Amino acid sequence: MLFEFADSEVAECTWADGRLQLRFSAARMIDAQGLGAEGEEVVWAPLLLTLEGVEPWEAQEPGASLGRLRQGLVLHHSQRIQRLPVPCELQGVVTMELEFDQGTVLHARCQGLSLHPLQGAAVTAYQC
Repeated sequence: MLFEFADSEVAECTWADGRLQLRFSAARMIDAQGLGAEGEEVVWAPLLLTLEGVEPWEAQEPGASLGRLRQGLVLHHSQRIQRLPVPCELQGVVTMELEFDQGTVLHARCQGLSLHPLQGAAVTAYQC
């Protein structure tokens, strides 16, 4: 399974002691083994994205980093990554940029990123 930032829904954002955590209530997951029209099946599942050793970013309240993502990417070892495997652990310098539908852009630079599924069933349709 691959996590895709675009269209994923952030339900909670916390930042304390150099750790940024984003809890996705509905993370867009791509199953390349699926039988979708383009050879991929899309499912939605809860995930937790954690950044460790986060450097301060543009001043904004964590509450401004909620809702649907328009797009996002991670820079790691000179690679631009828009899909991450689940689970995922990236070590070393990581830069992340997320653009939310309401216009907020979150920029973060850190020393490690992890992405793990949370309890909850994956579903093939998501609706608020």
